[in-house]
Amino acid sequence: MQTRTQKFALRAYPLVEKQSNNQQGNDVESKKLASKYRTLALTFPNMILQSGLSQATGFLLAKGKDEHMAYLNDLARVMADGLADGASLHQHTINSQVGEYQQLTRRALDASAWLKRYTQALLKAE
Repeated sequence: MQTRTQKFALRAYPLVEKQSNNQQGNDVESKKLASKYRTLALTFPNMILQSGLSQATGFLLAKGKDEHMAYLNDLARVMADGLADGASLHQHTINSQVGEYQQLTRRALDASAWLKRYTQALLKAE
């Protein structure tokens, strides 16, 4: 039986690896996306701690750029509570009761930590 963090690690790796493959390609837009994705992945756990999960996911949705949506969708995939995408994660977050919100925040911090770890390993700074 796998722990929650093991499941998160297994889900996060291929998502960040895909961004890494984009970074190594010849397409300039893909490289820019991977670079901006890296920045988000490195700062998002702190954003959750400072502002809260609903505000952090709302910020990504409000920005709506490719890198923001890619990161938010990857976060939802890693958390995988039957969430289709980042928008459904945000909706689930803002509609949850206090206890469930705290659990979602803990899960989001764990999931974002794995995305951050793999980003540090696979996506190189320019």
